[in-house]
Amino acid sequence: MYERSNEKQKENNTAKQSFIKSLLQAAVEEVKSISKGAVAMVLVCAIISVLGISLFASNAENQQLANDKAGLSDKLSEKNEQINKLEESLEATQKDVAEKNEIIQNQQEEIENSQIEKEQIGEALKEQIENLDLTGSAASRSDGEINSIEDAIAETELLIRDYFGYTEQGNELISALYDKAEAFRDEIDRYPDLYPTEGGVGSPFGYRKDPINGTTKFHTGIDLGSFTGTPIFAAAKGEVTYVGFESGYGLYVLVDHGNGFETKYAHLDEAFVQVGDMVEKGDHIAAMGATGRVTGPHLHFEVILNGEFKNPADYIM
Repeated sequence: MYERSNEKQKENNTAKQSFIKSLLQAAVEEVKSISKGAVAMVLVCAIISVLGISLFASNAENQQLANDKAGLSDKLSEKNEQINKLEESLEATQKDVAEKNEIIQNQQEEIENSQIEKEQIGEALKEQIENLDLTGSAASRSDGEINSIEDAIAETELLIRDYFGYTEQGNELISALYDKAEAFRDEIDRYPDLYPTEGGVGSPFGYRKDPINGTTKFHTGIDLGSFTGTPIFAAAKGEVTYVGFESGYGLYVLVDHGNGFETKYAHLDEAFVQVGDMVEKGDHIAAMGATGRVTGPHLHFEVILNGEFKNPADYIM
């Protein structure tokens, strides 16, 4: 009895266990079912979220790209505008350069033509200067004419410098002009027109009655009277060719001035020059005296041209 009761109880327990197991199994299945759906939902939501986030990011990136594209487009337009301006500026510059090159070329041609003209003018002027005779007929020129010639020389020099400047051609022309001017001044300096001492004319040039013997003789110079020791000056520039005594002249000095001119200074008390000395017009060359054939102290002054006696008064007065 007891055994049957235990067996029945076991059966009942087994039946309960089977029922509970089936319930658990059903519950697990249900849970599994519920879990798979939930997981699916979670995955779907996650995918949707990821897709949403990705889409948002893509939209944001697209917007940024659009903005960047717009910015780049603006910058490109700005750069194109700058390039256009540069091209316009370059074109204007090239045009300006072309115009300036044309001006420079014209100026160079003008300079070349001017240089040719200057050379031609310079050659003509040089020939005129070379043919210029400033020394001829110096004896007949007055002080005013001499001053006018010297003024003309100075003005010509200024004109040459103004036109040719300090170029080689200008310097050559000035040098040629200086040579002529120097020759002219040398000619004037060698012209015996300086009154050689103090005192008036005691005896003129030409025929006269000899003061010693009373005979008529030709007087080859003029006598300028004063006192012994009165300074005697060179009437012109020249070279001393004689210093010595001669019976009639006493102590005298002879100066050669070139161009055929000579001057003689006689009856000297003393000579301050010697043969070979170069003297300038106005140099103190001797002292007045009474040597030779005289009646008193005076200077006998002669002007000789090409060996012929000339009236000194025509030169010094």
